[in-house]
Amino acid sequence: MALAYPVGAPRGSLRGGQIFALALFVIFYTALGAFRYETGGDWLTYDEMFEDMRVDTLAYAMTRTDPLYGFFNWLSAQLGTGIYLVNGVCCLVLAYGVVRVATSFREPWLAVLIAVPYLLIVVGFGYVRQGAAIGMMLLAIASMDRSNPIRTLVYLAIAVAFHSTAALTIPLFVFGMAPRNKLLATAAGVVGAAAFVFVLAPRLNSFELGYLEAEYDSGGAAARLVMSLVPSALIVLRWRHFVAGAKVRPVWLMMAVANFIAVVALVLSPSSTAVDRIALFFSVIQMAAFGEFRALAGVSDRMAQFTRLILIGVAVAVQSVWLIFGTHAIFWVPYQSVFENL
Repeated sequence: MALAYPVGAPRGSLRGGQIFALALFVIFYTALGAFRYETGGDWLTYDEMFEDMRVDTLAYAMTRTDPLYGFFNWLSAQLGTGIYLVNGVCCLVLAYGVVRVATSFREPWLAVLIAVPYLLIVVGFGYVRQGAAIGMMLLAIASMDRSNPIRTLVYLAIAVAFHSTAALTIPLFVFGMAPRNKLLATAAGVVGAAAFVFVLAPRLNSFELGYLEAEYDSGGAAARLVMSLVPSALIVLRWRHFVAGAKVRPVWLMMAVANFIAVVALVLSPSSTAVDRIALFFSVIQMAAFGEFRALAGVSDRMAQFTRLILIGVAVAVQSVWLIFGTHAIFWVPYQSVFENL
């Protein structure tokens, strides 16, 4: 689809066939995520969590884990749909967020493509809570780009309810809102402060015990940060050529800066896993770089197809390297479906 997309198509001018193809992509990805069985790095953790919440109250479920994720676990238990409905909801949110942001770029299919190897497969099929939170953050970016600041705040609040560490992304949006709307920037700051006090702070102990004190190491963390650092550097160095909505450009800039900070944090932190997990929120900068690569690199329409081929090759290489050399790739491969066990 990246090669078939019209070279001269104006930014954001998707036609019926393209919209239909993107809708099919979201449906297909959601189905893959919903019906997977024992596939993904955190499968056992989330399955045990679901079994624990299945036999208890809604109040327990919403305090056992992040509130919204706990709610969907409890709801799925009441409906008898097991962990599969929960996984489906999280994958739907992530895929929809990816597509909504991708459609704002000059090359929407390239933006979707670079999200596949890690964000959609590894995060979406493994770290489902954080995947849903990233999806909501992407929807916040899309709504901010479309001048819907109130909806942006709602999306950010939902992101935090899915995964408390999403509160760390709120300052990026405050920075973007501040020059144009101080009232909304203040509101975003209040939401962020509330999220930190009531959602993130109570979980800092478990975060510290789980990652920092245990000094967990995340294999490939440095390589994944480099994958975000290169597009971040491209966007910073070619900032004047980065074509994005005026209201959302500061958010992308701060995301690029956050990736540089993450590299420093990786060196200083006792736990590469902690840095790796937080940096996942900022890894979406890869979508922005791929989606606007032609403008950032000054590629003419005549060279567009050749450039697309190169970028497709990069995405394929990333996927192949992870499948072959990834330390924990065995938890994702081979893909198993619940239907295989019927």
